[in-house]
Amino acid sequence: MGQVNEHGTLTFADLFQGYEKAHGRFDPKGTSEKGKAEGKALTYKQPPTQALWDVHIAGTAPGLGIIPLRADNTVRWAVIDIDVIGIDHAALEAKCKELGLPLVICRSKSGGAHCFLFTSEPIAAALVVAKLSSWAAALGYGGCEIFPKQTARHDEDDIGNWLNMPYFYAERTTRYCIKDGAPIDLPDFLAYADSMRVSAERLAGIEIAIPDDPDNLFEDGPPCLQFLAGRGGFLSGTRNDGMFNVAIYLKKRFPDEAEGLLNTYNAKMCDPPLGAPEITTINKSANKKGYDYRCRKPPIAAHCNRRECVKRSFGIDDNMPILSLTKLDGDPVLWLFELQGKRILLDTRELMTQKLFQEKVGQAICDYPRTMTQENWEQKIGEAMRQCDVQTVDEDDTSVGIFRQLVHGYARGQARTTTKEQLLDSNSPFITGEGETWFKLRGLMRYLDNQGFKYKSEHHLGQMLRAMHCEPSTERVSSKPSGSVRIWKLRDRDMPPEGGDPEFKLERTIEF
Repeated sequence: MGQVNEHGTLTFADLFQGYEKAHGRFDPKGTSEKGKAEGKALTYKQPPTQALWDVHIAGTAPGLGIIPLRADNTVRWAVIDIDVIGIDHAALEAKCKELGLPLVICRSKSGGAHCFLFTSEPIAAALVVAKLSSWAAALGYGGCEIFPKQTARHDEDDIGNWLNMPYFYAERTTRYCIKDGAPIDLPDFLAYADSMRVSAERLAGIEIAIPDDPDNLFEDGPPCLQFLAGRGGFLSGTRNDGMFNVAIYLKKRFPDEAEGLLNTYNAKMCDPPLGAPEITTINKSANKKGYDYRCRKPPIAAHCNRRECVKRSFGIDDNMPILSLTKLDGDPVLWLFELQGKRILLDTRELMTQKLFQEKVGQAICDYPRTMTQENWEQKIGEAMRQCDVQTVDEDDTSVGIFRQLVHGYARGQARTTTKEQLLDSNSPFITGEGETWFKLRGLMRYLDNQGFKYKSEHHLGQMLRAMHCEPSTERVSSKPSGSVRIWKLRDRDMPPEGGDPEFKLERTIEF
């Protein structure tokens, strides 16, 4: 892979314009048994500077991650993330060309594929995500992750999900672009990607036609079944699972005739058709309460377009699919997901308790999520949690880090006593000049209250202070009979140098 000059680096950063207030870093630590790159992923509430792009390309520091969703909920680039290790990138590129899709194919860090869409102008994320979901289904990778994973933010603390950038360590990169079936270097990639940009008008006009369903078997039904009907039905080895989904469709569309019609559909969708005993078993299973389409299983999984399916009269019956669940791995742990265009923030108890979940989601979408059996609920939540995106927050952005910064700010604030005797009546800290700062817990509590930082109790504050290596003590500060005072000691060596903590202003209430 060829080197890239400063101009090329700037072009790289311009190509991947994203959220300007945060970025991600991935520090690889090895490879899992399945061949997937493993490492530590951190999110930083700092802009992705030119220096970070430089070291990304040079490979001298952990790789850079960019959040595609911009502050105004538009994007300049987006991705279909196909997490299939060892995928044939050249064949995928050829398939995109065959379908007329303006996608740039890059090898991901684990050997899968990142199918990039680049735009010539900011385009609403909702349109882009809808298009890429449809394209993924047409490519045979329905249900895979789409970046951005959300089309709007919950609030300023909802940073969004970032993607590892290509061409890390550009000279020897394994995250290269495929053009005409072969890898290309970074300068050629930049020129190629720029030539592939699309406007909003062109993007809106790209439609992937579902293969004709000559008998209109699945009118207003799941796109996946329509697609497979147009391709001749179910392949050998997928007929039983395929016909189960057909039975669900018939149950929705023709509730009084479903059992009889299943034999007709069996003849049209299966070659050879399934036997009578198998059809009887499928009918019984489909009639069980709570059963719906098996969206995550072959043969329909590859062509799943859930965003479209939920709009169909006989599509999936689910007004609360948990999509792209993100774990904010701070203190406390929080969870984010998007539903019906709304970003919803939950704590762990709200996520894992169906009634609390329904209350929180209902408030957000003005609709009552249907109640599931406990077994189905646990299966849904368990699957979502296992597949969640873990966003490890920089410690300074956790409640622990915020508390530490507030204590340091209080100790170094302008309101200080000039003598230790003043600690008897003052709530301001005292700098001893001998490597320590003394302060009363009451003064710190007032400061935290003014900053909007909520804590559980005085005992809890004491625990957090001890974790910072602060020590409680009773000191005699005056010769008066009542000249002793209960204070906490914070040593200079346990604080960062002056200016070491970033300037910090709490703009919302933090509950600890």
